[in-house]
Amino acid sequence: MNRNERRRDEKLHGKQAGGADAPAALLREAQLHHQAGRLDEAERGYRSLLERAPTQPDALHGLGLLTYRRGNLKDALGWLAKACAAGPRNPIYWFNHGVVLQRAGHTTDAVEAYGQAIHWNPRYIEARTNLGNAYKELGRLSDAQAAYERVLTLNPDHAEAHTDHAEAHNNLGVVLKEQGRLDEAAESYRRAIALKPTHAEAQNNLGLVLLEQGRLDDAIRCFERALQIVPGYGTALYNLGIAWIWREDIPRALRCFAETAQAKHAHGRPVAETTVFRSRLKHDAEQLEYLRESGLLGDEWNPYHEALTRLCEKLEHSATDATGSSNRVPLSPADMQPIAASYNRLIHIAPCEAIEGGALAADLDSAAVEARYLATNPEVTYIDGLLADEALQRLRRFCWASTIWKKDYENGYIGAFLGDGFASPLLLQIAEELRRRFPRIFGTHRLTQAWAFKHDSARRGLNIHADAAAVNVNFWITPDEANLNPESGGLVVWDKEAPRDWDFKTYNSDKARGKIYEWLNAQGAKEIKIPYRANRAVVFNSDLFHETDDIAFKEGFTNRRINITLLYGHRHRP
Repeated sequence: MNRNERRRDEKLHGKQAGGADAPAALLREAQLHHQAGRLDEAERGYRSLLERAPTQPDALHGLGLLTYRRGNLKDALGWLAKACAAGPRNPIYWFNHGVVLQRAGHTTDAVEAYGQAIHWNPRYIEARTNLGNAYKELGRLSDAQAAYERVLTLNPDHAEAHTDHAEAHNNLGVVLKEQGRLDEAAESYRRAIALKPTHAEAQNNLGLVLLEQGRLDDAIRCFERALQIVPGYGTALYNLGIAWIWREDIPRALRCFAETAQAKHAHGRPVAETTVFRSRLKHDAEQLEYLRESGLLGDEWNPYHEALTRLCEKLEHSATDATGSSNRVPLSPADMQPIAASYNRLIHIAPCEAIEGGALAADLDSAAVEARYLATNPEVTYIDGLLADEALQRLRRFCWASTIWKKDYENGYIGAFLGDGFASPLLLQIAEELRRRFPRIFGTHRLTQAWAFKHDSARRGLNIHADAAAVNVNFWITPDEANLNPESGGLVVWDKEAPRDWDFKTYNSDKARGKIYEWLNAQGAKEIKIPYRANRAVVFNSDLFHETDDIAFKEGFTNRRINITLLYGHRHRP
């Protein structure tokens, strides 16, 4: 949860309007229980009041906040809508209704709710801030900018305005950066820091702008200041790692990524999950079996492996969850308890050292690859035999043995990112050698992100999307024998770039699939189908829409399709 979300929740849970029309003592008692966290008692109080006065707005509002706090967004929205109907002139009701609407993914409706809050209280800074956040989420960057700028005109001399203005300047900087207005974004971040020197998020955001501008030393100082303010700040630590890559200090970069992964996954605390993915449980059970058979885990992990296996068998034919998901399933505390202490842990990280003499195949024809890439418009090509054999084998062993696969997706594939433990000396060596071997493709673009996806043979791969970068490298490492259909299993790339006015949440969202296909059809876009081959890399303009082709791989842990993605540069930057 980011700073704005925390403040939003604090406002949500902390602000309730008084109720002059209700029995004051009963309402006050319910509110005191609510504020003290005695939710059952508070609920009884609110419901008792509503039995006497079914449209009492404060009780409806309080019950909505209480239900939200319990995680029931659907019922919370119902109660808050009733509160707004019963007390339409109360801006707090509208504000909190907007908060829950936005959290539930109804961002357009949240804009309307925040607008009502502002209508009844034009100086409602929190509502204007959230309105800007909602506009940003919808890709309406000009509207978001206007909302944040309006915040800066309110209460300029009030003591509390310094904090509000610092947040507004930081938010404004985010919007300006997304529009490519880097100098203006940097100035907004500096103003936020001037008003609030301990604003770690603004320090981190300023570092990102400076990094993109090539001011590495200044960027590194910003990330380090953010970490001084908030030790262990994962986002700043990750960005510092990227900056050290650009500075070509790989040992420091690896330390940053390792610290990020350790903080996220080596905490030693039970994980209080309420839902799990069948695909994740299946993978983790298979991986532990592989590690045991390879002699890489001791007998102390047997109970965890057995618990995972039992849970997989139990959930194999269980019902879908409330959202209709066939992969994500609810889990009772009793079911979670046997795996909680080890689930999401970094149980084993395999070595994956750099290759002396080079990780890329020695016989790659760089000039021919560059010529093919630059001859297409927009740019897309593929390279067979990308890695030297030893590099390919090391990378496979690392991906098979390392318990770094922590990001779940509904389609059944799982991801590992640089900050999850995926960073290794060999991976960063490959990323840098690519840039140096193909200078006409990569130019001055540097690595900005890297990840791997491991696929379930029984489920589909990634949906259509584009990536926020300049150049995309996608290569595959699973042996060809695992692929049951040599004519597919790879990547489908469309020959039209994403519109320049589409933001990341539009061109990289599952919810936008229909819009993307409709746009591609209207443009007469043609698909380029590149079949799967082990050690084949597809190199293309990151603005091109692409998706995983149909997958038909053999069952079995080492047969899972593994693709690795490297992103270079920034979208629409020279």
